[in-house]
Amino acid sequence: MKANIKQQAKQWMISLGATALMNELHFRFCQIWYFQKNKSYKLPLKRFVFPTDRALFYTYQLDHQSYYEDGQLAAKEMIEWGQLTHIKTPVVLDWGCGTGRVIRHMPTLQKTIVCYAADTDASMIQWCKQSIEGVFFDIITTNSLPYPSQYFHLVYGISVLTHIPHEETQIWLNELYRVLQPNGIAILSTHGTHFFHQLNQAQQNTLLKIGAYTTPFHQKGHRSMTTYHEQHYFKSLLTPQFNILNTWEGQLFPQKMGGQDCWVIQKKSRLQDVTGMTDNL
Repeated sequence: MKANIKQQAKQWMISLGATALMNELHFRFCQIWYFQKNKSYKLPLKRFVFPTDRALFYTYQLDHQSYYEDGQLAAKEMIEWGQLTHIKTPVVLDWGCGTGRVIRHMPTLQKTIVCYAADTDASMIQWCKQSIEGVFFDIITTNSLPYPSQYFHLVYGISVLTHIPHEETQIWLNELYRVLQPNGIAILSTHGTHFFHQLNQAQQNTLLKIGAYTTPFHQKGHRSMTTYHEQHYFKSLLTPQFNILNTWEGQLFPQKMGGQDCWVIQKKSRLQDVTGMTDNL
């Protein structure tokens, strides 16, 4: 009930063109709410540089403890799910890194990892370069990644496809396929059934008809642009190029990725592609 009221209020503010005001009020509320907790938590972590409040708000949540501990846990999961401990010198990309919440922990968790991170936000990348050691940061300026083909053992994108227009989903899946090494692994998250209640009935009908829906907003990657994927539709986009190693539906496993659907996929080899084509003849 509360979620519906909150969503209706959000839609009303959007219809009035007051999205910027709504975001600013929400930011100020969170800033006050977490001020004392954040001040106390970061005292022992003197060498750890936290992002600015505004950067945290727009990329994750304004909670230093969650940023640090959940980021560290996610880094451990990426290493495990990406099967990196079996590789001598794994090369990893954090696609849509934001403030480096996850990738910044990897060099200390596995010393031999070569870490890259990329984002469309130039100011965010500049901050990461100045504040985080052991990671190569790059800016994404087009619908492609600034890396050679077959380069990475693992690419992960947490809450990335959730803020890109759904019409571009296939473009980015193609790009991930390109930069992954043979049998390389990608870990992605999507907004699934756990979040469908955020849409009104007309939007849900469009989602079920097409398989995906994006709430309109002028800036890609902004938290106000939210993309939802129906699970079977997203699976149909993956299977031509990837094997699905594991998936957790956010509605059933909300602890895995904050309620988002989580996908662990592996790049198909050319031999698999040819075999699949032969089987279909």
